[in-house]
Amino acid sequence: MAGSSTVHLFLKYRLRIVEDIWESVLQQECGPEFVDLLKHLLADCSPDGNVQTGGNDTLALIEDLDLNDAIRATRAFALYFQLINIVEQHYEQLGEQKQYEAAYERVADGDRATQSFFTVDSVPSYIDPESSDSEANLLTRGLQETSQYRREARTFQGMFPKLKRLNVPPQHIQNLMDKLDVRLVFTAHPTEIVRHTIRGKQRRIAKILRQLDRVEEGLHPSAISTSFETNALRQQLTEEIRLWWRTDELHQFKPTVLDEVDFTLHYFEEVLFDTIPELYQRFCSALHTTFPHLQPPSYDF
Repeated sequence: MAGSSTVHLFLKYRLRIVEDIWESVLQQECGPEFVDLLKHLLADCSPDGNVQTGGNDTLALIEDLDLNDAIRATRAFALYFQLINIVEQHYEQLGEQKQYEAAYERVADGDRATQSFFTVDSVPSYIDPESSDSEANLLTRGLQETSQYRREARTFQGMFPKLKRLNVPPQHIQNLMDKLDVRLVFTAHPTEIVRHTIRGKQRRIAKILRQLDRVEEGLHPSAISTSFETNALRQQLTEEIRLWWRTDELHQFKPTVLDEVDFTLHYFEEVLFDTIPELYQRFCSALHTTFPHLQPPSYDF
């Protein structure tokens, strides 16, 4: 996956696959008539969820649903949007990771394009004084490139070179790092009612998406549909979505204090113990690339 355009193509392709699986599972679990109902409701809505056409007819259709069908339709769309969010988040993070890696390579190699970002009077390379491009085109390109540079500046790989270009004394940076004290605050929210089993399914679906990326990346497009590994992973994805549909998402009891403690510890076990060391390594790598003689903050987590 070479760049953001490829990531975008994977996103569109994967969204279509997940929608097809969602439809197939519901057809098997609830029947074709129920799926036709969902399709009808989706067809009357715009991508942002607002009613687009046939608003009165759609409202009448919803009002005529019996309680069981209304509950099933609500659950079906809740599952649909959660699946879409998982896919979009996965490829958004993948795109950010690609940008981070590209920024790291440019800084490490002393790329002039990256270095020019940190000079006030730098001129983007696409601007040619003799060019006949219109001002509108130049503005559009400029906004795109500025947006990309801003994204790079928000990473550690962008921050330390910028500090160096601004002639910030290394000892001042060292003093700030020596005083650095980051503390996490976890607040118990009574509204945190999504079950751990659902969160587990969300993580497994994201893991399957990563595995599909790795498998399909090395395949010719014509071979994807016949790949044994691809088909096996799609079957796993189908079963995860089927199990998710069969699982009640909400607790049927009021969470106790111990439940809320358990919810908080969940983030330590599933997120922080993996993420914090990786973040620390990124910080150290970026620091040593620009300021090799400085010492990173103490690792107290």
